[in-house]
Amino acid sequence: MEGKSNTARYRIITDTGGNKYRFFCALSGAAICTTKPVCGDTQEEELKIAWEEGKQYFNHCHKCGNWVGDAMYNADVFQCVACAPWEARPEFCSQCGTKISPGDTFCKECGSRLRYMEVTI
Repeated sequence: MEGKSNTARYRIITDTGGNKYRFFCALSGAAICTTKPVCGDTQEEELKIAWEEGKQYFNHCHKCGNWVGDAMYNADVFQCVACAPWEARPEFCSQCGTKISPGDTFCKECGSRLRYMEVTI
């Protein structure tokens, strides 16, 4: 049985000690984690318990809402790679062309706020 809710995609695996839940990355389809057997009075309660265990292995895209594994997440902008593909951080200020250092938020020459993938850094 497969399902989708406010969790990552999942599949229920029937087990004698309760159901196990296998959660999948929304982009790659890779199985990210399988929970230990969980029991609940309803399937919704069971899913809630399983997701508490499983969600620690996922990143939630702040743009589209997908739950993805680390390999499909651009942590620089808190979005999945479908919404924000990886890109090298800028090396030069887009306003004046001065070389910038990693970690700079403002250009040391002109004072402009630096931007990365249209997100202010």
